[in-house]
Amino acid sequence: MRIIVILGRVLDPRGIVVNRRAGRIFVNREEYILQPADRCALEAALRIKEANGAEVVVLPRALLPDDDILRQALARGADRAIYIAGKPMPLPDDGVMVRVLKAAVERLGGADLLFTGATTLDTGQGQLGPRLAEALGWPQIVGAWTAEVADGAVRAVQRDGSGFVWVEAPLPAVVTFVPGALKLRYPDGRRLINIYRNVGEIAAALERWEAKDLVAPEELAPMLERRGQEFPPERERGVRLTGSLEEIARSAADALRAHLPR
Repeated sequence: MRIIVILGRVLDPRGIVVNRRAGRIFVNREEYILQPADRCALEAALRIKEANGAEVVVLPRALLPDDDILRQALARGADRAIYIAGKPMPLPDDGVMVRVLKAAVERLGGADLLFTGATTLDTGQGQLGPRLAEALGWPQIVGAWTAEVADGAVRAVQRDGSGFVWVEAPLPAVVTFVPGALKLRYPDGRRLINIYRNVGEIAAALERWEAKDLVAPEELAPMLERRGQEFPPERERGVRLTGSLEEIARSAADALRAHLPR
């Protein structure tokens, strides 16, 4: 069994400050972390590997300037990671990456499962999983909390209103995971040191492919156009009302009337 996990990175929100008055975003500490939902997808794949025996292969969600998140995945137990080299794109363009990742899956010889996060933290996009399922012609389960494999099918837990339900799809299938569903394990110390020192057998697990060898160069042109940033107006501070209940109610009603369109 082979499980492909699509991982992406995002700027650590703890190092970002938004100044509405200046209309700017300040990055005080440029550090990147694994996308929260993708962390759950990786943990789900590693649990199935332990329970059923599987090869876990990691691919990048976008054309990245470095392979750090792939090394982190290998340190946590992934068997193989493929860095797809190409011109880095400032915005994750799912239209381009679907073509690249579909070609990568075919070059790998297919897979039984493809896991990724249901949404991204930076842009809130949730298109990659469903679009990959459509491109590959596989069934999909969207918004899973956990997953298991048995009898040639994948079973996943989804939230259904106030409760949870089991859903099932035949293999091969695409499953996307919600952020916070599973806690990603800590990396193994020995694997972590060896992958960053490029020594031992684990160093050979990190491969480099060229995007131009997977799809035609014209298919790498991003479909999204960056048109700047817009910020909502600075929030107005409220006032504290004092007096009797009748006076407070009258003041609140007057304030509401002042904001009603005329």
